[in-house]
Amino acid sequence: MAKRSVQVEIAGQRLSIRSDEGTQYVQQLADYVDAQIRQLTSGRRGTPSVQRVALLVAIQLADELFRERDLHDRFRARVADKLASLREALDAHETQLTAAAPAAPAAPAED
Repeated sequence: MAKRSVQVEIAGQRLSIRSDEGTQYVQQLADYVDAQIRQLTSGRRGTPSVQRVALLVAIQLADELFRERDLHDRFRARVADKLASLREALDAHETQLTAAAPAAPAAPAED
């Protein structure tokens, strides 16, 4: 898919973002960042610099990302542990079935 320009507005600034994602997705990202900025600046006296607020939002987003990665890693580890347990249980069950299987009858002797 070719990259295309998407016009968005974040913190009152118009930006052109080149992306190979759809317009709606890029707009959702911009809306999310804009909401984070508005949340940080609401109720504050004075007008903080856009750069300062952008850095604070970047730290918040990095924190969200790191927490999600940690959650994802812990989930993958739990799934891997459960898979290992299932493999062990299946192997043990297969061993029991093999041991319990009747022996094949001997072929009749030829005279």
